[in-house]
Amino acid sequence: MDEDERSKVRRRTFLKGAAGALSVAAAGCVDRDSGAVAHAEAARETAYNNCWICRASCGQEVTLEDGTAVDLTGVDGHPKASAGPGAEGTLCSKGLAQLDKTYNPNRITRPYIREDGELRSAEWDEAIAYAAERLESFREEHGPEKLLRYQGYPIGGEFHDLLFRDLYGAPIQVGRKTTCHGPFSDSWEWMAGYGREWPDWRNSEYMIAWGRNPMECFRGQWEPKGIMETIEENDATLVCIDPRYTKTAEVADRWIPIEPRTDGALALAMGHVIIEEGLHDEEFIEEWTYGFDAYREAVADKTPEWAAGITDVDAETIREVAIGFAEAAPRAVAFPFTGLSFQGNGFKNCQNVHALNGLVGNIDRKGGTRHWRAGFSLADPFEERGIDVPANHEGRPTPDYDDHPYQRHIRDLSHNAVPTAVERGDIRGFVNNWSAPLKSGNSEAWAEALEAMDLVITVDAFWSGVSRRADVVFPGASTLEQPFLATGGDSAYSESGWVTASDALIEPVGDCRTDYEIYSALATELGWGEYFPWEDAVEFYDEQLSGIGRSFEDIAERSYEIVADVKYEQWREHGFDTETGKFQFDLDVVDGYAALAEETDVSTAPEWHPPDDDLYGETTDEEYPLLLTDGFVQQLSRGHCQALDDAREEYLDRFGFRYEGYDGNLLHINPSDADPRGIETGDRVRVESPDGHVELVAHVYEGVRPGWLFAVSGFGAYSLAPDEAGANMMTMNTERHVEPVSGQVDRNLPVEVSRVGGETA
Repeated sequence: MDEDERSKVRRRTFLKGAAGALSVAAAGCVDRDSGAVAHAEAARETAYNNCWICRASCGQEVTLEDGTAVDLTGVDGHPKASAGPGAEGTLCSKGLAQLDKTYNPNRITRPYIREDGELRSAEWDEAIAYAAERLESFREEHGPEKLLRYQGYPIGGEFHDLLFRDLYGAPIQVGRKTTCHGPFSDSWEWMAGYGREWPDWRNSEYMIAWGRNPMECFRGQWEPKGIMETIEENDATLVCIDPRYTKTAEVADRWIPIEPRTDGALALAMGHVIIEEGLHDEEFIEEWTYGFDAYREAVADKTPEWAAGITDVDAETIREVAIGFAEAAPRAVAFPFTGLSFQGNGFKNCQNVHALNGLVGNIDRKGGTRHWRAGFSLADPFEERGIDVPANHEGRPTPDYDDHPYQRHIRDLSHNAVPTAVERGDIRGFVNNWSAPLKSGNSEAWAEALEAMDLVITVDAFWSGVSRRADVVFPGASTLEQPFLATGGDSAYSESGWVTASDALIEPVGDCRTDYEIYSALATELGWGEYFPWEDAVEFYDEQLSGIGRSFEDIAERSYEIVADVKYEQWREHGFDTETGKFQFDLDVVDGYAALAEETDVSTAPEWHPPDDDLYGETTDEEYPLLLTDGFVQQLSRGHCQALDDAREEYLDRFGFRYEGYDGNLLHINPSDADPRGIETGDRVRVESPDGHVELVAHVYEGVRPGWLFAVSGFGAYSLAPDEAGANMMTMNTERHVEPVSGQVDRNLPVEVSRVGGETA
């Protein structure tokens, strides 16, 4: 790709939807030392905010007019919203949609309680008293151990946990490791000793985006901007391994539309080439790794020719990518994420890819993977005030299940197993903080489980499958309406830790309230007000920041501050936080996984496991010959943006699709699969699996490989989309569709597609 093409793609990628949607250029820039700055117009000013739609905390510069937010743009130099010091700040379309989300006419703006089987609006005092009474009755009848906690990407997660875990005593929470990234993060944590790796993109010289689409599904603008910066400044190479032609594939030097779920075979073959060519980091392997002999044995016969027959990637391409990656190391990174985590054989596939990073010694090195840390600690406001927070959840009985391998060794409960827990009586209630679990897997059973529960309480902004079934609905404030504080961590500042903050900029719409106000009021009504002594979240955050000698007001006026240095190669000083103190190719020393591997007769070292219709995912056959996966695009978040008209229109416009009366998701299908079935773009189609069916509209194009279908998640039944437009693919997902190690939902489903109606015009 020449320089003109790269520049063209760069402009299109970052600002096409943004500038048109909300006129970001009109907001201008602001002098960071001045905080809120008055514009020439009498009643206009700018102030800082943070976006939390995808948990990235990108800094936003907000234009206010007479107390109303009218425009947004990114904050220059912000660690999450820019490419680094002095760089222009920008926002993606989800960040810009914060205005639409805040002022949307369909937003829930009053509390609701269920009376005589129907939801009705209520005053706050009534709703809080009603929720507290129901919680007290629930605890007396069932015990707090039968109340399930569930969180999305919340602003006030610490307040939710304080109330429902520490004080109320509910011990069970279903987390993101079973709906988003379990195989990726579990395998990396056991191999490298820390949560989720994230690449040092802006310093890399060879990047493999493996089942991840960082140009549009990212943890902040720093990711796509860092990638483009290193391509332009370092002549870096970007390889995209994905069966879908994504925005990342558009800017990549090489797009490899791999046969889905064969990533582990490709990774093993690359390891074979790297060792055969003598390009592995012998010093790092000798001094800082464990289990290399097992890994070398695992790849010994995994030649590119062997992998080519499995992956549909030719052997020469495998060699070229392996050698290019290894020669650029340690300034090289192979990075998998949800594309592999959503697979039934995802754990081994992720382990095999992670092993490549250890093989070339790029761990926590410049341009490689990075052990991102803040490098500082905030103060504990409870300690500052001498408050001893109880841990009432500890020692509570929890269900002991053995239906699936992961339950016997790794974790008790996953998202898909919740309906069974409800059926068995082990879960009888549900408290939900800003999440839409009915789009995440086993949706039909989840809907029935919510109906069967004795108590459902949720904080949200729009009506969904959860809020419509709730006994109490609390309308939460948006980030424009409440204070915010975050520290990090992964950003454009590769060797620095940072803090970002923003105060509420506008009065909450209607009768919405901040997360702190909601949980503080509920705790007080339940008799635990002493644990919420702060006047508001600002006071709480201010006490946290005292630990680094800063105040909330200081940071909020500047948007962010770089606080600490975080050097590379932290393992040299502390080792790896693993059983051996080293990077672990072989996981035989991880007790839980070793026991699971023995039970399922697999190696603890990297190994190839194809889908097998048993533990590792279901295979296609004559009756269901196509493989369906759902996922994300830049215009839509993990569920909430589907409620926004502009977001749905931008998504459809992206594919040149606009039909009267349809604004749901599309089924993207290759012409070679569409033509024999008589399917054309705009046709309504039926997607059928062994477990159900959905209907939506087809989009025929070559951006998905033959034999594979893709649809955006978060639409259809139980979604936030108006009239539940489109289709929820997870209504065809059941409890058995899980990856066996982590309990992660397997979102790959064998299906058949047929045309049921003509063009949706």
